[in-house]
Amino acid sequence: MKLIAVLLIAVGVFITPFYFYALLQFRRILLAERPDLAERRGSLSFFYTGMPRVADPNVGAAVVGAAFGPVARELKDPSAAMHARCIRLSLLVGVPAYIVAFAILIAGAP
Repeated sequence: MKLIAVLLIAVGVFITPFYFYALLQFRRILLAERPDLAERRGSLSFFYTGMPRVADPNVGAAVVGAAFGPVARELKDPSAAMHARCIRLSLLVGVPAYIVAFAILIAGAP
């Protein structure tokens, strides 16, 4: 079972850089075409002062929400749909892989 967990972690580690690249590129497109969606601030956003804006969970959630919503099809940039698809695929494969690997490792703990 630990071999399966290691393979799932490897899948997650392989997918994570693609997710972050697509997230940054999709946010760049959103900033150019729909800045109201890419610059959301929450009440605790002051904790993230001095960090890149995408590090703010409110901004990241807004970008991911736009990728999962109809906004990606409404954008004029032709690569927006590809980056949104990459975000969706990365989250739909990577998150369950990490969760199942974590569950396997916890279940096998002494």
